[in-house]
This record gives sequence, C-alpha cells and structure tokens, in this order.
Amino acid sequence: MTDHSSLDVVHLSGELDIDRREAVAAALSAAVPPRPALVDLTEVTYADSTIIAELLRFRSRAERGGGRIAILVGASRVARVLEYAGMKDAFAIFEDRGSALTFLHDVPA
Repeated sequence: MTDHSSLDVVHLSGELDIDRREAVAAALSAAVPPRPALVDLTEVTYADSTIIAELLRFRSRAERGGGRIAILVGASRVARVLEYAGMKDAFAIFEDRGSALTFLHDVPA
C-alpha cells in the first residue's frame, strides 16, 4: 500500500485467487478509513471470486469508517470479472486514474 497523504493506494498485481487471499486481505486492511482508498487492479492478470469477496469485505469496513473507495481496472480482465459478477453497482469502478482520483477527492454534499 502507498500513502499519498490524502488517500491510500492499494496496488495489487498478478493472479488473485484463493492462494493469495490472505495477501489480498492484508493489503486491503492496510488502508485506513475514513481516508479515501484507490484500489489499483491494473496489473492483475487473473482474478476469481476470492478478490470479489475481499473487495466486498473492504467496502463494508470502509463504509462503516466513512471512507470512499475507487477501483481502478484500466483495460484489465478484472473489469469483466467485476462486471459479470454484478459489482458495477457495488463499487465506483474506473478505467483511468484521473477519473478515479477526481471521484475520491470530490466530497459528496
């Protein structure tokens, strides 16, 4: 995880499956609500339901703490996995970093 002073960035890469569940959970738990968090999945080459479950746990924790989450997928295969799993309504998903950062810094009224 990277601290960009006004937000936390969780960068995940490679294959995210059951074998990496604990590492994914640890990376996501390092983000500290209510700080906004950018979850960067642009370098993920494979993801299964494990990542979806961990993202949902992270979202629940962030919501309780008052934090906002943006998921950056770029043109990765993960975008399709999240879409097929119906996660587009559960998360703010972005293909470009600028839009994700704008979302995180725009505080809702």
